[in-house]
Amino acid sequence: MTRSIFSDYRIGNLPLDNRIVMAPMTRGFADNETGEVNYLIADYYGKRARYGAGLIITEGIAINELAKGTYGIPGIYTHRQTLSWQKVTREVHQYKTKIFAQLWHVGRVSHQEILNGQTPVAPSPIGASGHVHRLRKPFQAPRALKNTEIYQIIDDYRDAARNAMEAGFDGVEIHAAHGYLIDQFISEKTNNRQDEFGGSLQNRLRFLDLIIKEVKKVVPKNKISIRVSEKKDDDKGYVWKYPEEMVCAITEILSKHQLKIVHPSVENYGDTLQNDQRSLHELFRQYWDETLIAVGNIAPNKGAVIVGDNQADLVAFGQLFIANPDLVIRLKANQEIFPYQTKDQLKCLI
Repeated sequence: MTRSIFSDYRIGNLPLDNRIVMAPMTRGFADNETGEVNYLIADYYGKRARYGAGLIITEGIAINELAKGTYGIPGIYTHRQTLSWQKVTREVHQYKTKIFAQLWHVGRVSHQEILNGQTPVAPSPIGASGHVHRLRKPFQAPRALKNTEIYQIIDDYRDAARNAMEAGFDGVEIHAAHGYLIDQFISEKTNNRQDEFGGSLQNRLRFLDLIIKEVKKVVPKNKISIRVSEKKDDDKGYVWKYPEEMVCAITEILSKHQLKIVHPSVENYGDTLQNDQRSLHELFRQYWDETLIAVGNIAPNKGAVIVGDNQADLVAFGQLFIANPDLVIRLKANQEIFPYQTKDQLKCLI
């Protein structure tokens, strides 16, 4: 049977009308003081649903007050924030598109001016390189989380996931990529703890393991996606020393929890890893039998090939969905796909 990017797809009991995903992209248009989203944001996501996106994964949503890394980041840890997301899910669902909330904590890549005077937190007091997005100040040195605080954050992920389901989302994606908090625990460069959350790879993965355990209590297993990456937004030179070992360890945890979706994030889909002759998606396809999402600057005509060749089950497009709200229609009709224009499209929602 021929696999088509336009064919329907099912993840357990979750049906998708096609295999085209709108990738998560930070936009920063929420109310900066309250973390609530507005009708402009609802229209932004609703427009992509109206034109046929099979699945939408939202921008990163802060799981607590220390989770945000720049201005205008939405939250889902208060009652009012949760209610504000209902306008988004209602808008999307009227077109039968599914939508996941991406749960996010940036950890050390933040600043006290973003966090109302509070110091960013991390597994260890190791500062990040670079500057805070939009604030344009260097990342502030974080303080190491106490053991009790780690368990509170784990609970915060569960509570945020529960809020997401109450807001009408179809599922959640746990953001464990790009050098944010969960990834900071996983990386040997940012985690030098000596307790049960540091040291061995198994210990460094414990934070993610326990977050999944808690989120599973409030979200069905087939409706939890995990986003992972080798690349770090604040450490461009970082690579996994043993990529296959890392992929095996991650998929072992996901399989243990009977999750169904993994979303490996790369700069360019298909690029081979520095320490492996395969790409990140090839490695996951080898060790992961469930739903695999392809992403990474994928050319419009490449998505159909990826699905047709069983390289991945779903294909996510990011900036092309900003430039082309009707991307699915254009792909299906083989029409012109407009390129993303940073100058015009970064600063507005259309």
